[in-house]
Amino acid sequence: MHRASTAPVATILCLQLLTWSGQARADEAGATPMPAATAEATAATEGAPLAQDRRPHLTLDLRFHATATGAMLILSGVSQLEAKRLAASSCRWCQPNPLDRWARRELLWSRTKTAANLSDVLAYGLPAGAALTLALTARADHTEVREAVEDLLVLGEVMAVGTLVTQGSKFATGRLRPDAWSKGGTGDTADSRMSFWGGHSMLAFSVAAGSTQVARLRGRPGWKWLAAVTFAGAAATAYLRVAADRHWLTDVVVGAGVGTAVGLWTPLLVLHPAGERSAVTLVPAPGGFALIF
Repeated sequence: MHRASTAPVATILCLQLLTWSGQARADEAGATPMPAATAEATAATEGAPLAQDRRPHLTLDLRFHATATGAMLILSGVSQLEAKRLAASSCRWCQPNPLDRWARRELLWSRTKTAANLSDVLAYGLPAGAALTLALTARADHTEVREAVEDLLVLGEVMAVGTLVTQGSKFATGRLRPDAWSKGGTGDTADSRMSFWGGHSMLAFSVAAGSTQVARLRGRPGWKWLAAVTFAGAAATAYLRVAADRHWLTDVVVGAGVGTAVGLWTPLLVLHPAGERSAVTLVPAPGGFALIF
């Protein structure tokens, strides 16, 4: 019974193999081109990144944006070193509004140092985590090394822009920090008069928005998960700055808004389809260089 049932099957398989063999010889001779659908299926089976090829190829001027990012970071560092000279000599915004008073009363931790340390870990850990995630997703997406470098450069530019405008706001507003206000003073140090807007909050939200925007524009899978994790970390950072008595609620809310805006806007500005001019270009001009928007 067993042999009788398997004989027809073996015969059919042999005939099928002969058919495939004849078709293969015909294809080699160029008689029958492979259909497009079959080619796509074969390429997908062999691991060809078809989805990647369908995405718009975005790029940027590496030299220009690396120079601009480095210049902004240097300027931010110099301004921080010169904070005693650049910050307001006395508080210009000395009293909190009722909302800030209420939020401080409700959110303040008894161990403010712990909250401050945790906020530092989150604020400075998020950029490292976001950069690593972008690099790993670029590798998993079979992209070129240049594209991964561009992603990290855009993220660095986001942080540089956000830090620079935040420093300017802190120097201009001269807002008293809540821990200095609670002691009944007017700010004995320059840092105590640099509360608005929150730098940690701005940095965390700019990284969350910037890394998410880059991944979304590149068409990377999992960018929504990246957004969920980074924005959750940014929100925790903002909360901890209030719990640490280092910022008022309005400080971290405005910082979050500024950081999100910078993070979403910067990649849209600097990344452009290959072959098209960037939204911002550095060109030679009489007496130096000029920016073309």
